[in-house]
Amino acid sequence: MKKYFGSLQKFGKSLMVPVALLPAAGILLGFGAALTGPLADSLTFLQNDVIQLIGNGMSDIGISIFNNLAVIFAIGVAIGLTGGSGIAALAALLGYIIMNKTISFALDITPEMVSESGEYGMALGIPTLETGVLGGIVVGLLAVWIYNKFHEFDPPEVLGFFAGDRSVGIAMVFSSIFLALAMMVVWPPIQMGINSVANVIANGATNPLYIGLYGFLERALIPTGLHHIWYAPFLWTSLGGTTEVAGSMVSGDQYIFLAQIAEGVEVTAGRFMAGKFPVIMFGLLGAALAMYKRADKKNQPVVKGMLIAAAGTAFLTGITEPIEFTFLFVAPLLFVFHALLAGVSFAVMYMLDVHLGWAGGSGLIDFILVNALPGTGNWWMNLVAGAIFFVIYYFSFSFAIKKWDLATPGRGGQENKLYTRKDFNEKNKKGGKSNQTKETAVAIMEALGGETNLKHVDACFTRLRVEVSDVGEIDEDHLKSLGAAGVVKVDKNIQAIFGGRSDLYKNEINRLLKENNAS
Repeated sequence: MKKYFGSLQKFGKSLMVPVALLPAAGILLGFGAALTGPLADSLTFLQNDVIQLIGNGMSDIGISIFNNLAVIFAIGVAIGLTGGSGIAALAALLGYIIMNKTISFALDITPEMVSESGEYGMALGIPTLETGVLGGIVVGLLAVWIYNKFHEFDPPEVLGFFAGDRSVGIAMVFSSIFLALAMMVVWPPIQMGINSVANVIANGATNPLYIGLYGFLERALIPTGLHHIWYAPFLWTSLGGTTEVAGSMVSGDQYIFLAQIAEGVEVTAGRFMAGKFPVIMFGLLGAALAMYKRADKKNQPVVKGMLIAAAGTAFLTGITEPIEFTFLFVAPLLFVFHALLAGVSFAVMYMLDVHLGWAGGSGLIDFILVNALPGTGNWWMNLVAGAIFFVIYYFSFSFAIKKWDLATPGRGGQENKLYTRKDFNEKNKKGGKSNQTKETAVAIMEALGGETNLKHVDACFTRLRVEVSDVGEIDEDHLKSLGAAGVVKVDKNIQAIFGGRSDLYKNEINRLLKENNAS
């Protein structure tokens, strides 16, 4: 398993490239739905023709992003797995067009067939097989393979025009035709299999235990960084359900949810998202309060600031890793308990018929924009369930910390290990944010064993993901002193959780590596 972890880690991160676009779409959808939805019935000034035109326009623009998720994923995967290559991204776009056009031509698929059967769909205006996001991901992976294989291609001098990057596009054209022929054979049985599974776990009478198991694993995989791979099929493929919205068949729990928001119809989706809100927005606040109360009195002022920042980030944006890793590495049993409670939340919210969803994260921002304002089904239950989960987390964490004397922040010698970010920031406070980022990036490189130890440096929303030559050169304590909430090591792959600044550190480290290699 270890030898595949690095590849899975990179693939999971590559899925975050297109996901980074979704919050913008969510904001447009949220405001658009608010201006044209139930809120307009109460606030009559919103019924003005100009405001309605603006609202409808925002909804249409926002949903257009989700209508083209497949091609966005094709390009995003190619970018994510090649370190940002524009040639690979262009190859993915080219491949996506050619694959679908070949399928359309070979099977003689017409727009009328698309409107009559969910087996077919439109891709960039091309009637084709409905391969959805999975089809886009497959094209993206093919583009990555073609790029790695051909971007350094060195033919005889007489064929010099086809050298290097120019050969990538040519190879992609013909490879995409063969991919289309293969998809025509393998996709229908794959789709039948997905639909069969979806009929069990995403129908109108789903066993709540299935939803609870999904929620448990979605949290339990956080330490590995592979949770992106787990939830992606449920949110963006028919594994999360298929529903007709405004005359079109839409697949994937998140896609259905946002399409229904955009159309202003009753929201029936959200089973794979709703359970996250009470735990993330309120449960972790209770856990943070418990850890603060159980910290040694002398350490509470230091612990307070860190826990407010970590829990506040989860509450507002849904980014949970700063607070989760706060107790994961010092009290793993609490994290397991947290994952179990998340599973309970998913199952309970499903049984209560709560329909909540998000575009960017399961925090207050998305709760207001794409749930409360549009008025999704039983959105207010999040506040009720959240209050209950706050109490459960607070008392259970307090009991466990005291009963088993768990070394949570500020307790049992954990103060210096977890909270020296403040000291580091004070040391660098004379410089601006830009200087701090540069200096921190240099220090991180040193903690990772220096430039010669770095093979590949990448990042997702909250993690710096690095492949190294020698894991023994890693100074884990130094990384934590620089602000890492935790460090995960699997074989030669390292994940350092720096929160929202991870991407800034990745860019700076790669810039330094590029400069040093050029000199």
